[in-house]
Amino acid sequence: MKKLLITTGNGMFGRGLVNALAGSGDVEVRAMVRSLDAFDVDAANVSAVHGDMDDPATLAGPVDGVTDVFLCSPMDEHIATREIAVIDAVKATGADVRILKLHGAVNHRGDPLSQLHKQSIEHLEASGLRWTLICPNSVMETSLLPLSASIQFGGIAGTSGDGKVGFVALEDVAEATARVVAGGGFVCESVTLTGPEAVDMAQVAQAFTEVLGKPISYTDMTEDDFAKMVIEFGAFPDREACEIGVLCHYRAWRRGDADVVADGFTQVTGRAPRSVKTWIAENKAHFES
Repeated sequence: MKKLLITTGNGMFGRGLVNALAGSGDVEVRAMVRSLDAFDVDAANVSAVHGDMDDPATLAGPVDGVTDVFLCSPMDEHIATREIAVIDAVKATGADVRILKLHGAVNHRGDPLSQLHKQSIEHLEASGLRWTLICPNSVMETSLLPLSASIQFGGIAGTSGDGKVGFVALEDVAEATARVVAGGGFVCESVTLTGPEAVDMAQVAQAFTEVLGKPISYTDMTEDDFAKMVIEFGAFPDREACEIGVLCHYRAWRRGDADVVADGFTQVTGRAPRSVKTWIAENKAHFES
């Protein structure tokens, strides 16, 4: 049986993978969390363990005895430091462990986020450990759920021009990753996960219009004006946090570097991924509240 450590058991991707594997008879899940009290998944094959990627001394216990590690960390300036600490802890066990590292499919062309992931990937490749890169395009939960407040006023805003994005649903990322863990394939390979088509934000607004039954418009803004708006709204404390959290993504979209559509999900699961319109319909209540 596979024994999988998930480094962010309460994070978006980590919890999604925990949920996808809960009840599985093929994978034993160990969810690493900072606070055991904050973890509430009840399944026979799922357990929680304390560990903190900011404190390498706490990592030896969580990595002991696992066959696979899903490596994901919060999206900030500490990505490389945290992930390298986990890689080193795994290597120190001397065991034959595979690391499945989350690395987005969007080309960030050397921006700070890209450089952080590059450091982590280079360290992983040099470690001698088996690895697989799980590469989702921009995820609908992070890209579209935050639009719910502005949708109440009939519009959404951004700074992506007419750049298209192969948006993918978190549940599809989790399902495909769970299959890769259980199947054990794709060693030293990348699995690119996207939706069925690439769409721009005007098309996203049209999908909202059709599903919600009311007109939703898209307003494209300059990067500075958009940054000022979201910081004043309280979404980010400053421009630096806004850069890593959203601006670098919109900038990549505008350049066309998220216009990626791949068959990775279908290859792994045997079915088509969710479209933006399907995902909005599944989350309709969220956008109507």
